Amino acid sequence: MKGSEGILASVCLSARALLGIALSWQLSASCGLWADESAEASSYHMLEEYVVRAWHFENESLEVPADIVQIDRQTIDQSLALSLPELLETEANLYFSNLSGSTNVSLRGFGEGSGLRSLILVDGHMLNPSDMGRINWEQVPLEAIESVEVLRGGHNVLYGDKALSGVIKIETRRIEATRLDFEGRLGSFGTQQSSLSAAWGGSAWSFSGGLSRQISEGYRAHSDSATRHASATVGYVFNNGDELNFRFAGGSTDLTYPGGLDEASYRNDPRSSSNLGDEGSTNEYASMTSRFIGMRDWGSWEVLAGYDQNEIEWSFGEGSYGANDQSGYSLKPRVRFEPADWVLILGADFLYDTLDFTAYLDEARTIVPSQAALSESRLSPYVFAEYDLTERFSLSAGLRHEWSNYQAKNTAYVEDQLYATIETNRGPRPNPNYKNPADIDPDESYQASLRESGLSAEFSMNYRLNDQWSLWAGYDRAYRYPVFDERAAYQGYPLAEYIAQDLEAEEGDQFELGLKYLQGAHELYATVYRLQMENEIIFDPSVGSDDPSTPGNGLNRNLGAVDRYGADVSYAYNAQDWGFSMALAFVRTKMRVGIDGEGSGQEVPLVPSLVSTNQIWWQLEERLRVRLVHRYVDERYQGGDFANESQPVEAYQLFHIQADWQATPQCRIFVKCDNIFDTLYAETVYFGSYYPGDGRSIQAGVKFNF
Repeated sequence: MKGSEGILASVCLSARALLGIALSWQLSASCGLWADESAEASSYHMLEEYVVRAWHFENESLEVPADIVQIDRQTIDQSLALSLPELLETEANLYFSNLSGSTNVSLRGFGEGSGLRSLILVDGHMLNPSDMGRINWEQVPLEAIESVEVLRGGHNVLYGDKALSGVIKIETRRIEATRLDFEGRLGSFGTQQSSLSAAWGGSAWSFSGGLSRQISEGYRAHSDSATRHASATVGYVFNNGDELNFRFAGGSTDLTYPGGLDEASYRNDPRSSSNLGDEGSTNEYASMTSRFIGMRDWGSWEVLAGYDQNEIEWSFGEGSYGANDQSGYSLKPRVRFEPADWVLILGADFLYDTLDFTAYLDEARTIVPSQAALSESRLSPYVFAEYDLTERFSLSAGLRHEWSNYQAKNTAYVEDQLYATIETNRGPRPNPNYKNPADIDPDESYQASLRESGLSAEFSMNYRLNDQWSLWAGYDRAYRYPVFDERAAYQGYPLAEYIAQDLEAEEGDQFELGLKYLQGAHELYATVYRLQMENEIIFDPSVGSDDPSTPGNGLNRNLGAVDRYGADVSYAYNAQDWGFSMALAFVRTKMRVGIDGEGSGQEVPLVPSLVSTNQIWWQLEERLRVRLVHRYVDERYQGGDFANESQPVEAYQLFHIQADWQATPQCRIFVKCDNIFDTLYAETVYFGSYYPGDGRSIQAGVKFNF
């Protein structure tokens, strides 16, 4: 232990210098404020009972008929995670696949496009993009988060169509007292992270703000990343107890894509890249949200309103460039009536999303072959009710009806009129066909409008055996609308049809049975489920070809019936000086109809049968805590391999270790080592292209709370 203390002490000696560097950068890089609102001091003792907000309003965990994982602020601090996906892997046993910079979460056995079926909410507002693009996890730094709830299973009635397989609810930190926080860390692969936050809470007004910065060279060549984030929150409590909060956030995320590797390169040189460093994206984002809540004798009410903007520029190598500007508007009022033995929730979601896309043929972004404008408006009222038959037995049910209006317009220009010069055997010459502006190509341009409507429903029952045990069962009628680029071809990549007119919304039936046990240091959760999808959406590369052996342009289409069944089980024991936890996610998938339209029985690609996360921690002394994490991911079929004929992706297991020392009441020092044994593993394999996971890495950092 003396050797470890020496290392930690040396880190502590440099903490003041690190703080000075970070403060200097923060003052010069931006003048924003940070949404960091909690006044809790770090502690290894058990917090007060955590309150679940699964139904939008407060409920105790044993009385909620749903599979829920709760992650509070103390757990976030103790995890020492660098990112939200890392936190969710270790604390909620979620599985993430990484496809060249695009990190997708997978719940309940979805493979390709898994991120489209899971809803990510930040203070009630959707983080999911309106297209098939990556979720910008960097937009939510861990320092800004108060709590996270993971709800597995279908929750379409309360949360809308994207909540088909689960919901990840993120609440930003509350303002409870005046505070100043700083965190900084350095690590392998050029990792640097720093954040500075401040909060002030008065009797009525409260303010908070802060800045963060994170950069990394990445494990692989051409995989560097950089994120800057700033945010501010203003809150006011009225004399009658109503609360009004405004939050502003913005920043930028720069990513470079390393690309996939062939199997030989993956095994011999996993840190290499198949790209030249010219593929990547820049996302400049901003959001404004508000929350107005109140309590009355008859119940409570809440109104959420928000606007977000993402300006994304990407490059996929020479001759392929694009600008993707997305905007989203939301208004979500809801009320909760609470008579003696029942609860009624009435609400409606008003959503409007737009996407403007411009394609370019040159790096200077002057030659435009096509432009597109897409939009979608949603109106979805819902009703949800809970009724207590007895003190221990309750029923709940709900309905949501959703109307959607989708519009798309793509304008393409005559290709041989775009270039001012053409190459000849005598060098560049003026292009006789050049026109500015170029003529519209009627064969490649289109305009379409589609209207859809869908109904979701759920019914559940909960029986609380006593103060420690509860049993619950639930049914969900789930659905999901196609997103923009599942429906239309507008980014320069041709499909067999410009608009997939016959593409229907995904629908399915999900049945769940759960058990919960909470007593003192023990927590046990177990859920078994079956999900039967009727018209799951997949990309079929054979569409548009007259020869079945030759790929066509391809098209997104409804696959047919897909069955999934599985179980999620977790157990945790937390004593005063030590504890451990085990979490298992088991799933089996079977396609009733193959991609060729005939009987199948094959498994869904990119879905591991088993994912497990196990942890053990020790409080070695009053101020020193050590944790060991083991993670296992089973083998799964390669992306695109619906016939299950390619070599499966190998299973892997990883070990991580970390130490956290409370040097003073205001100063915490930590070190962590991920992938201790430097295991070689592939996060994703798609059509023979391997995307390696990170090798062994070490990080050290410091946290100050004043």
